[in-house]
Amino acid sequence: MDTASLLVFISLGVLTLVPALFVVNSRSIVHAGFWLLPCFLGVAGLYAALEAHFFFVTQLLIYAGAILVLVLFALMLTRNAMNPTESQSNRLKPVAALVCTAFAAGSTFILVKHPWAITTDTPKPAGVQTEALGNALIQNYAVPFEVASLLLLAALIGAIVLAKSDRGPVPEPAPLADLTSGTAGGE
Repeated sequence: MDTASLLVFISLGVLTLVPALFVVNSRSIVHAGFWLLPCFLGVAGLYAALEAHFFFVTQLLIYAGAILVLVLFALMLTRNAMNPTESQSNRLKPVAALVCTAFAAGSTFILVKHPWAITTDTPKPAGVQTEALGNALIQNYAVPFEVASLLLLAALIGAIVLAKSDRGPVPEPAPLADLTSGTAGGE
């Protein structure tokens, strides 16, 4: 691996991991949603560096575009998500840190112990890779893909229903004060 490739990989890793830490540690859930954008862009950059063109475009269009907008839309429709008087912090940070550390240690152990095969084969052209992936999505994974889209639609509808329910009746506006007599309603 040459120096330029290593520098690009480290830069994209930092672009992915630092915003991910801000997502986890942000005190406002809306700010955490906004920190997802550079994280998604870093992942897209990693796909581009791996020459996975289809996943690069998919990451940009679906995750950095549609999913991020959906998450922010749902957060802003959720009651008290942006209320400064409500506590936005999570009291389970130590437990979450312990679970994440255990998963990171387990993943590192598995990745280090796995016998990775190094090939000298030339990679397939991007068109062949994209065609194989498209055929797999249309033939093998069409139903799970549609089920996932229905689940996202149900989540969006649920967020709208939760945001609109239990608000009570809208109070009637107070009568405007009569400017000449100083009484309400012109009495």
